[in-house]
Amino acid sequence: MGSIHPALYWLIIGVMLFLLELALPGFILFFFALGALTTSLIAYFFPVGVAWQLGLFMAASLVTLFSLREVIQKRFFTDVPEHKENDMDQVLVASGERGVVSTAIVPPGEGRIKCSGSSWRATADEKIEEGEIVAVVRQKGLVVHVERV
Repeated sequence: MGSIHPALYWLIIGVMLFLLELALPGFILFFFALGALTTSLIAYFFPVGVAWQLGLFMAASLVTLFSLREVIQKRFFTDVPEHKENDMDQVLVASGERGVVSTAIVPPGEGRIKCSGSSWRATADEKIEEGEIVAVVRQKGLVVHVERV
């Protein structure tokens, strides 16, 4: 009985990597599958040793990964909606959150408030003492602008 051609091993590895890509997120295994299929083709037509096959697999995988990943993602995955920073910045404002000042707010500097189970950096138009209840008026990133209730 004869031995199995090395190209068949690379073909099986490539198909398995394609199938794993369908099950796992990240869009990386696709390029290693392309590297395995490239190695399979070259090993089928040319008698190359195992070390050269491994080197060819790594080189082909990395070349396809770095040259095609961004192009393919832009082409096929552009329908994923991007979150606008302004939408995410209004979470506390939209829910009408109120909080308690934990560190006095003295304009133009910042203080801190406890709100929604977290501590937030806060600004205000007027001086607000520690312990006072405030309402969130605006939010920009991790800094909230508050007013006295």
